[in-house]
Amino acid sequence: MGHYISLGVTLLVFCLLGLISTRMVKSVSDYLVGGRKLGPLLVAGGIVGGFVGGTVTIGTAQMAYRYGISGIWFTLGAGAACLLLFLFLARPLREKEVDTVSQFLALTYGSKAVPWVALFVGAGMFIQVSVQMVAAAPMLTAILPVSTKFALLIFAALTIFYVLGGGIWGSSLVGLLKLLLLSATLLAAAVAGWTLTGGGASLTGYFGLYPWFSLFPRGFSLDLAGGLSAVIGFISTQACIQPVFAGRDVKSARAGALAAAILIPLFGAAGVLVGMYMRMTRPDIDPAMALPLFMLEHLPPWISGAGLATLLVTMVLTSSAMALGISALFSQDIYPRLRPGRTPGERLTAARAAVFVTILAGTLMAFRTMGDLILDWSYLSNALRGVTVFAPLLAAVFFGRRVPPAAGVLAVSAAPLFAAAWALFFPGTLHPLYAGLPVSFLIIISGLIHPGLYSGFDKDKKLQR
Repeated sequence: MGHYISLGVTLLVFCLLGLISTRMVKSVSDYLVGGRKLGPLLVAGGIVGGFVGGTVTIGTAQMAYRYGISGIWFTLGAGAACLLLFLFLARPLREKEVDTVSQFLALTYGSKAVPWVALFVGAGMFIQVSVQMVAAAPMLTAILPVSTKFALLIFAALTIFYVLGGGIWGSSLVGLLKLLLLSATLLAAAVAGWTLTGGGASLTGYFGLYPWFSLFPRGFSLDLAGGLSAVIGFISTQACIQPVFAGRDVKSARAGALAAAILIPLFGAAGVLVGMYMRMTRPDIDPAMALPLFMLEHLPPWISGAGLATLLVTMVLTSSAMALGISALFSQDIYPRLRPGRTPGERLTAARAAVFVTILAGTLMAFRTMGDLILDWSYLSNALRGVTVFAPLLAAVFFGRRVPPAAGVLAVSAAPLFAAAWALFFPGTLHPLYAGLPVSFLIIISGLIHPGLYSGFDKDKKLQR
């Protein structure tokens, strides 16, 4: 009973923050980038809120339950991506005062790049919306007497509630509280897990070194691609860098990225420890339930209740952030092309409608993907986004307009199409990230070395602000 009370109180507090955030939205700029008023803590909360979801928490414990310490790859990759943001990318991204990654790339490559980036980055984020729902369903059915389908509907309703009204304000405020509660809960879980296992010697004695203590139990290329896809997909995702666009200034954006770089790998380490402990003691459970069951069985009720609520909100908020990212791409990059001359109020309505449609469609997709490995879907999602944006973004930051616009447009269109075709026609072979990313880099490098190759194609000289 104690954990139900704690769960309910924690969810109520999160809901109150979601309601408060709706009062902060007066325009589409407030909705998407918070009027560029977010301080370091809210930037960190927005980044963690957008990325740390079911994949980082439940998915990492699930992977560790199956394969051991290699479950940490995803969070190591995300931490490295945040560090790159802090060191190199946050300053140019924030200084341009754009709303979307498409707009940032259009400053270098022209307006023709915008719809391609919006299409492929949006598709990658849409997959992630469904991934969060798939991750949440087993936990909801374990703590509530509901069916899987009804659990998905509950999750969808909470997702809409948190982001439909307040936009990035809701995502960042709730994300900040989530960051604090998740840090406390996972710290408690890590301490409990380390104590219960008896430390590293007991773990190695029980499991043996291989494959449980190998970073590459499924093969070097497959597991390394998972970590790289997290780095590349994070930097290439509208939802993950949107808090940087919304930072009060460059200093706030960089400080928030640095805080996220430190925290995210620590969350992953706690998930790995819990997953391996549950494999030792409960080898017959659904791997996706490793972390929720550990909290219920081994933490005090008031901590486990708050922890389960935070896990739920963690997945809800990541799903919300992805839906908000899709909304930003649609309302800022696609909708003005379809219906030019719309008023700010109409664009705000379009942004909220895009959130609603995204969550509805994501719920339908989740019905069809239940039972799949959470992290595998996340790696596909990250690879799709990364192949589209990563190389063109780095080139735009470090080389600027030395890259011919036509090369940039070709990179954001042909490379992800090639990666998608590879995944479709050659499944289970080379990771689509490995297939598509070299194509993107080759196109960019060819434009830098031989810009004349693209001179006949650069007819779109209009570069967006």
